[in-house]
Amino acid sequence: MNGVNSPTPSDTLPLAAKLFAVFLGIAIPSLAFGRVVFAVCVSLALIALFVCRSWREVLGELIAQCRTLFGMLILLTFIAWLPNLFFSNFPIRSFEAVFRTLIFVAVGSVFCSALSSERRLLDVSLHAFCAMTAISISFALVAMTVLPEIYWAIRFEGWLSQPVATRLKGFSALGTLVVPVLVLAGYRLSTAGKFIATLLSVGFLAVISIGYNRSAMAGLLAMVAAVMVAVLLRRGTRRSVLISLFGFGAVLAGTAAWLRITRANMITEIQKFAPGSEWNFPVWLVDYERQTIWSHALDFASDSPWFGIGANTINFVPGADAIIQGTRDLHVIPAHPHSWAVELFAELGAVGLAMVLITIGVLAWQALIGWRRSGQVGLLVAIAVMAGYWGSGLFNFSYWSAWWQVSFLICLAYGYAHARQPVEMSDGGGSTS
Repeated sequence: MNGVNSPTPSDTLPLAAKLFAVFLGIAIPSLAFGRVVFAVCVSLALIALFVCRSWREVLGELIAQCRTLFGMLILLTFIAWLPNLFFSNFPIRSFEAVFRTLIFVAVGSVFCSALSSERRLLDVSLHAFCAMTAISISFALVAMTVLPEIYWAIRFEGWLSQPVATRLKGFSALGTLVVPVLVLAGYRLSTAGKFIATLLSVGFLAVISIGYNRSAMAGLLAMVAAVMVAVLLRRGTRRSVLISLFGFGAVLAGTAAWLRITRANMITEIQKFAPGSEWNFPVWLVDYERQTIWSHALDFASDSPWFGIGANTINFVPGADAIIQGTRDLHVIPAHPHSWAVELFAELGAVGLAMVLITIGVLAWQALIGWRRSGQVGLLVAIAVMAGYWGSGLFNFSYWSAWWQVSFLICLAYGYAHARQPVEMSDGGGSTS
């Protein structure tokens, strides 16, 4: 980045570099105020970045990334996805989904390279991230508890008193991505920064709890399990392994018991319209609507099990608009299958899904081995982000959802940017040799 590579104080960074860092930092937390705000922030960050860096420099870095093992796997994955275009009834829509995802990966790589280039640039972005997270969490908690009117007011829908917990589900789901970045911010910044990052993490957990976002809870459990495995892989003793396993088991059992108690009425309600039905999972754990959606998606996948029925098209398959029994107007495929694994198998086939799983596995393995060898906190953050994203994604949004993909890639970029920097931060926020 022109004028950014030298270790100058943050107040001497070029204005465009500061703007890039700030806009990138506020982008994900701004989702509390709408996806348009998020898109504008990411776009402005990208524009500011290209003011700082020439397109030749950016292209050179992308080419270098393509030559790595992970870069080649990414390209092979997208090549494996292309045959689904010939099986899709909407090839243009499928191509747009596939090509857009490739562009997002490239943008995430560019963001990571820029943040890696200057230690203070990453700090500026993390400061902005924490500041905007504080604003967004405050807004969400107030809107979800005492004053829902402010949510509807900023969307120009009037001064309404309708509950907004479900409308902020997307924001609460971000907890699985945001909390690891807050931990990174607390690690890099001052003692006060550590306290603020901890407070914000607790606030996000409160948003998840109030919004009763079970997919986010699943992501958090996956994140805790992944971090526990990583830490034990590096520093584990037999005693610490046993204690960790016992602790995680207790948390898992407690969560299951809480869900079983709070959702006990689900069993009685379902028996009214589907007596004697058998479900693959207990309905208090995974709701019957989601299980019904998965079942129909897998049925549709049988039409083209190897290469899929077409990316981002499953809700247009004949029969997808049928109504699920016991609901008012919920389709058997409402917009997507609410699970990235089911969605990718149905739309990209076994070949496409297999390449995704291989790519995820290699990336996770590289991060784990890197963490074990170096102890780089950034790699541990990346591991947590990956676990939270893929874990919660088994139960929530469409894989092709742009805001969800970009949020994941930006959070991943923070972790890898920290890991790539030669100067490791001490607990007090200073540098060590």
